Amino acid sequence: MKPMVEIFDMTTEELIQTVEVPSAYMDQLAALMDWTKPEDFCFVYDLSPQQIKTIEEWTHTTIHGDNRIIQIVCLE
Repeated sequence: MKPMVEIFDMTTEELIQTVEVPSAYMDQLAALMDWTKPEDFCFVYDLSPQQIKTIEEWTHTTIHGDNRIIQIVCLE
């Protein structure tokens, strides 16, 4: 599975950026997201400010900003 952060414009809902979370962080990501079952990885989740900050540190990418919807999804 490949965890991807998807960033959408809040007004147009247009996808403006994607950021891959490195696979080395899968265990930490599961803990951060409170995922306990394998099927938890199959859904799309909105990210909290703290989750966003942690993922920014892991990816060395700024993803927060005004007028954004920020979600995570795991792709196969």
